[in-house]
Amino acid sequence: MSYQVLIQPTAFQEIETSYRWMCDNLSAEVANNWYYELQDAIHSLQKFPNRCSIAPETPVIGREIRQLWVGKRRKYRVLFLVEEDIVAILHVRHSHQSYLGEESE
Repeated sequence: MSYQVLIQPTAFQEIETSYRWMCDNLSAEVANNWYYELQDAIHSLQKFPNRCSIAPETPVIGREIRQLWVGKRRKYRVLFLVEEDIVAILHVRHSHQSYLGEESE
């Protein structure tokens, strides 16, 4: 079975913000490498998205959210939902960011 992957606007904005920060503070080469690695990881969710672990945010959100770690040192988490034949990318978060729901506490 092949899943359709949809990137939600919030996740798209987070990807764009991270990419711009890397271009401004690191280098275009680092930013491009990160971007292509992220794209490959997201593309891999078309097959077997349920291989990824359930995210700690699941009890807070009330839906089964999964996480895909990206990067050699697992620096980014791709948070997504799987519903029928659709994978919805909700957020892309750096590993140092707090879990969803903790920001308001």
